[in-house]
Amino acid sequence: MSKNFDLSLNKWGPYNKEYLGVAHVANEELGSTFQVELFPGFFRRKIMASHSCSDEGLKMWGANAELTRFVYRYELEWKDRVYCDVDFAISGDKKCEITCTFVNNTEFPQSLNMNLCASLQYPIVKNGRLPERYRIPFEAILPEGCVFVDAIDYAEICCAETLASDGRYLGEFLLDGATGKATVLAQKYFSKNTHYVRYNAPIDAKGFLIRYNTAKDTILEVRVGSQKSQVKLSASDGFLTAYVECEVAAGETVELRPTECGVNVDCLVFGENADKTEFRKMQVSTEAKREIRGNSMVLRYPYVEHSYTIEWHESAQMVRRYYYTDIGKALSVCVHEHVSSVLRESNPLGVYENVMSEPLFLAPNESRCLHFTVSSDADSTNTKPEPLYEVNSNPDGKPYVFSQNMMAYNTLLNVVYPIYTRRGYIRHNTPGRNWDSLYSWDSGFIGMGLGVVDFERGYDCLNTYLTPVGDAHSPYIFHGSVVPTQIFLYQYLFNKYPEQRERLLALYPMVHQMFNFFAKMDERDGQMASGLLKTWDIFYNSGGWDDYPPQKYLHKLTANGCKEISTDNTAPVITSAITVLIAKILRGIYLTTEDASADEYDNVIEKYSKPILNYAWNNETGYFSYVVHDEKGMPKEFLKAPDGSDHNQGFDGIYPYIAGITDENQSQRILDNVKNGLMTPVGVGVVDTRASYYYSGGYWNGSVWMPHQWVLFMSLLDHGEGELAFKIADIALEIWKRETDNSYCCFEHFMSANGRGSGFHQFSGLSTPVMMFFESYYTPATVTVGFETLILDKKWNEDATALTMKCRCGGERPIAVICMKSGREYIARVNGESAELRRVTDGAYEVSLPRGDAFVEICEK
Repeated sequence: MSKNFDLSLNKWGPYNKEYLGVAHVANEELGSTFQVELFPGFFRRKIMASHSCSDEGLKMWGANAELTRFVYRYELEWKDRVYCDVDFAISGDKKCEITCTFVNNTEFPQSLNMNLCASLQYPIVKNGRLPERYRIPFEAILPEGCVFVDAIDYAEICCAETLASDGRYLGEFLLDGATGKATVLAQKYFSKNTHYVRYNAPIDAKGFLIRYNTAKDTILEVRVGSQKSQVKLSASDGFLTAYVECEVAAGETVELRPTECGVNVDCLVFGENADKTEFRKMQVSTEAKREIRGNSMVLRYPYVEHSYTIEWHESAQMVRRYYYTDIGKALSVCVHEHVSSVLRESNPLGVYENVMSEPLFLAPNESRCLHFTVSSDADSTNTKPEPLYEVNSNPDGKPYVFSQNMMAYNTLLNVVYPIYTRRGYIRHNTPGRNWDSLYSWDSGFIGMGLGVVDFERGYDCLNTYLTPVGDAHSPYIFHGSVVPTQIFLYQYLFNKYPEQRERLLALYPMVHQMFNFFAKMDERDGQMASGLLKTWDIFYNSGGWDDYPPQKYLHKLTANGCKEISTDNTAPVITSAITVLIAKILRGIYLTTEDASADEYDNVIEKYSKPILNYAWNNETGYFSYVVHDEKGMPKEFLKAPDGSDHNQGFDGIYPYIAGITDENQSQRILDNVKNGLMTPVGVGVVDTRASYYYSGGYWNGSVWMPHQWVLFMSLLDHGEGELAFKIADIALEIWKRETDNSYCCFEHFMSANGRGSGFHQFSGLSTPVMMFFESYYTPATVTVGFETLILDKKWNEDATALTMKCRCGGERPIAVICMKSGREYIARVNGESAELRRVTDGAYEVSLPRGDAFVEICEK
């Protein structure tokens, strides 16, 4: 089954990785982009080259959901004294109008200018974070009648890898010199005589060619039907070819097996004269054929079927070409160079066309504009962009609007291209340009943040991470922490957009496949007989919390060779508990379908609840503990810190409460720990501040993040703890507002020592819960319920002063937070009976729900 993993966005968009700007998908097969980047500055003095990975004054200032219009603010002199707002307006998929508004809010005159730089970029191989080279594949020049088969386009495989990450196929590895997508079937996975790969021959042939690479001389066994042969392969740093003579019928299985050591298999070529196939590196070039016509230039590149035109609507002082790897550094180094029209460094990676504007002389409190147009000659229908997104808020939410808009803009704009996955290049929502890759646990939260703004963007984000049912390579697209936040996103979209129920149910089989991976994790090698789950063999991080103390301590013991306590025999709590939680979520969704049975989900809930409750509860601390097992895989002891205290006095230890499986005593003990140990002045941290291993300067330990706080918030709605739920949301919104209003940044986390933001400065990912907190209490026409409640239908009147809603409720004491238009008085009925509305904000109310089906009506008095 084929499936699209790309986003349904325009070919033009904010996809640049190194410097913000606008990019066009130039060649989808090669993953190339035409990029335009803007560098304003003080004329002949200083150029603002704000790399996307550091906070140097460039802010994401506006966007619409479709990304057909977006704005960046370049703070040339902080704060809002001298700046340039660059507004990108995309028409259809052909043209982008760029308006640069320079503003001087100082009492001094200013001399300003703009450098526009355009280039063609290919997927980059980095050495650490430094660009090293483009990843350019080789191409096969086939003799007539021959057919090329990429080594990764196999029919069946058995190799050392059983679970592929990052959307790769099993055994797939990026390698310079390879054909196709520059990937091979890798020797590190394809190395034993029990391994094999099978292909279906595309044509009748008397033989076929194998292109390969191997570190040592070896023999490859070839099986075609009943024929067996051995092919000697010579060691080489580069790729070699070997021809196999044998009769092959179209559709017949061709099997390859390593015998002595690993082999990198690049491709096969079938047909007469296949041994005459030539392999050569694609002759791509990033240097354009340039034609300047007055105030415009036309650029044409190899392997790009259309040309690009850049127009400047005011006169330019210079048009130059830079041969440099990093154009931002080049502009800064060459800021005083005003003679040469060509500037070079040794061994440059890129070629940049540079349009430098005439100076703009701005008087105090004056503003002026420059205009550019970039376009491709690809066919397109011009459309007018939608307006920029603005948060909808009741009056009492107005103080938070600026910070909420900034979070929304960062979430919408954190999209990059190219990302390689599933045999192609895609546009992808990232937590930020510091991570131009797939991050599954972040992406569930990214999707919810996108869903606050627009269903399609949230749906797209979810769809990217789902794989076809029965997929041989991975049950979902994953990278990083093994936390199934896509199932949180799935439920979020159901509850916010019940009118999209049919489209969402169409995704259910793929979502269920993701769930099944967790539900059947106890069947994987290396799991404990106790039934407590661990994922250390997949990733070092159990819950996204990089320096979470027991996790960090456990890895240290393992690295030091400790056998009594190691990742082999110690289980955290979160993996088992979150499996119970997602079973409850999908149980509710599945029971809305015809002839549905809850047995599968009930069995999973029972299977993983039992070992958690039987083996992990520490009554001394009021937390659930990491459990160390004996040689038979049965519980032996709790993981202790060096000082003898329980090492799991933190968020991992409260996840059974979040999953809704604790008894009354356990729930009260955990709530007490949340209020008196995990709670800080700036929110709920992940480590109890009273623990001996609490550290105020850590990444997670000693700081406050939004994602697990939101998970706790949702669970509190299931437990009827509305007051604590609002306290968590209220503190989060206040701390977010204070930092974002001050710095214009959207940070990863907040230091509990002083509440200041820290980490990446244009982060969406795990910070998006502030958007859900805000809509719950300040956005009219919003209903928020816990994990165990599913909204089946809801209808609002036009001005959000009346609601009817059907829902199915679970949890201990389920409540809903309903945000109406403020300034009115409301009454509520639940299942026909009068119900209490408890006011939380001017427009938001809590209402208790019964377990089971509920029909809620709210209207004005």
